[in-house]
Amino acid sequence: MFNVFKTPEFKKALSFYKEGVLENKRSFLVSMLSAVVWCFLIVIQPYLIKRIIDEGIVEQDRQILIVLISFMLIIGYIRATTIGIRRFYSMDVSYNVEAGIRNRIFTHMQKLAFNFHDKVPTGELMARASSDASQVRLAFAIAPLATANILLLIILSITLLSLSLPLGSMVLLSIPAVLWLASNFSAKAMGVSLRVKEAEAQMTTEVEEQLGGIRVVKAFGNEELASSKVESAISNIYDTSLEYLNLRTRFVPLFELIPMVITLLVLLLGGYLSINELITLGDFIAFTQYVFLLLWPLRITAWFLSEIPSSVSAGIRILELLDEEPTIIDDKSDTTFPEDGNGTIKFSNVNFKYGKENIFSDLSFEIEGKKTVAIVGSTGSGKSTLAYLLPRLYDIESGLIQIDGVDISNVKLSELRSEVSLAFEESFLFSNTARENISLGTDEASEEQIQDAANIARAHEFISQLPESYETKVGERGYGLSGGQRQRIALARAILRKPRVLILDDALSAVDASTEEEIRNELQNVMSDMTTLIITNRVPTIELCDDVVFIENGKVKAQGSHTELIETVDSYKALFLESQASGVKK
Repeated sequence: MFNVFKTPEFKKALSFYKEGVLENKRSFLVSMLSAVVWCFLIVIQPYLIKRIIDEGIVEQDRQILIVLISFMLIIGYIRATTIGIRRFYSMDVSYNVEAGIRNRIFTHMQKLAFNFHDKVPTGELMARASSDASQVRLAFAIAPLATANILLLIILSITLLSLSLPLGSMVLLSIPAVLWLASNFSAKAMGVSLRVKEAEAQMTTEVEEQLGGIRVVKAFGNEELASSKVESAISNIYDTSLEYLNLRTRFVPLFELIPMVITLLVLLLGGYLSINELITLGDFIAFTQYVFLLLWPLRITAWFLSEIPSSVSAGIRILELLDEEPTIIDDKSDTTFPEDGNGTIKFSNVNFKYGKENIFSDLSFEIEGKKTVAIVGSTGSGKSTLAYLLPRLYDIESGLIQIDGVDISNVKLSELRSEVSLAFEESFLFSNTARENISLGTDEASEEQIQDAANIARAHEFISQLPESYETKVGERGYGLSGGQRQRIALARAILRKPRVLILDDALSAVDASTEEEIRNELQNVMSDMTTLIITNRVPTIELCDDVVFIENGKVKAQGSHTELIETVDSYKALFLESQASGVKK
């Protein structure tokens, strides 16, 4: 009968729900017990009504009438109390589960490497942490009520048969029919519900992308195209939701029709038996009371079964994300960098691909500690990728990367990333204060240290002029600042950590020429205490460096000073001649 429980989707999600129950077993148990008590009290009530009619009213026994009515009041009070307890603790479980799921999703997403986030849209992940988590929560909220109602169905079935075998048998014929319909609806709706969830996630992704790029959309007058994309995603939700609605339209009316027909039959047959004194008036009234009571748990159970597809499909989508294995994990060894290390970097036969695209083939070079080295190459040569490999934002396929003679894959990620600091070309700032953005990852930094780092990055002056100085919130993604200001705050953030290896990935591209020169002069003092990789093709910046690593076709084409490479490497010289030519055209 219950086909929905046999589906692979339900079996996969079941372990997820078991885990949620076990984590909140105390509250779940209280809600279940209160639901069971409520269930038994409901069954007692019609029995007391029967006795009130037969013994108190018909036989005019005032004493028993007062006693039975008193019992009715007490039972009513306890019922109301158990409803409150059940609702409170079931909602407590559901909200705890929802909060736990969202925390798990975010924690897990942070463990996943860049290559996962490269292929999965942010909106998709947001949908799983918001609407999907809420849908799973709903299942925990109604589970105690659904369980109590299933138990109530069983008890009422036995009670009806004991009151009148013919009437009870007729009523009980409706229960399998309704549950069979609900189960079949759930099984058929499972796949459709999953497509609805996927369509909702696609819409969230589209909206997040269009709003994230709203400045570009408006600047290029692209509002109509953006609206059409969102409209298309919304239409997809509408189409799949309509398919789900059509299924509900075919099944749900029957959940109401069958019990209604049975109720009418009970009134007809029960009235006939009562008129002919085959059952007492109290039995008949009690029986009709039990039938009305039966309709409620029958509808709740059918509704619960009809809601299973949405909840299970949401659980599956969350599980798919949580089952995604992190590809970059901590090594179990206790390897650390030597305290007296100077930041020597060595790449040995490193191979790396983005999907099927080959980036590095047997890439090998060595950089002396406390040297400043420019990483140079044409667009797409893998300069930025090299920067991402050092802190293990991506993992290499083969080969070896060492810092101070230690294989970076053997060092804990927390230590590695505290020793390798990276300033990106696209400077991302959080919607926090300027101070919090600079001190990110270094909570113990003093006011003086923060301002020193800002001074080196030439950020202190403009930060001081902000409305609340360092306590000014810079706005979402730093949009309250210019591109150059954002880069300078990001540079200060990288400098503040005083890492063993500092990587500047074209981190001054948005800074004007005079400010860049000032920053370069300040950086010379800072960079003398660390190994610095500067990813750039800008000659003034390259001339600041002790050495140049020129990458071409996935390998190191040459290594040496800028002057040496200009004179001896034709492709290196051609790269700068092309750059100068394009600059003249501009």
